[in-house]
Amino acid sequence: MTVDEYVEALERELKNYSEEITEGVKKSVDIVGKEVNAEIKKHITFKQHTKEYVKSFRIKKTYDKKYKRVRTWCVVNGQYRLTHLLENGHALAQGGRTKAFPHIKYGEEIAKIRMEELTKEVIRNAGH
Repeated sequence: MTVDEYVEALERELKNYSEEITEGVKKSVDIVGKEVNAEIKKHITFKQHTKEYVKSFRIKKTYDKKYKRVRTWCVVNGQYRLTHLLENGHALAQGGRTKAFPHIKYGEEIAKIRMEELTKEVIRNAGH
């Protein structure tokens, strides 16, 4: 094997390896998106009369290219106006504040943890 053949073989293997990792990480993004949505729903502790708020939760495809995938958790159908008020509480017209019902922060926490775990797993299993 010549040096040029060795370089070509090495480049080919590195390209395959990076593509395998990229695809694995992109799949992990989708998995984590679903887990985040479920985790946020699990932490809804306030009484819902119509359940419209929870029905409005979505994972939106924000960006998807060859080497990058971004998913965004969002609330649609006008219900997004409630997210900040519910998460942090708010002032009342007659004075005082409402109770805060944190739920979104749990999704953010699990996203950071799970994405790191799944990425490490993809890297460990790449090439096998």
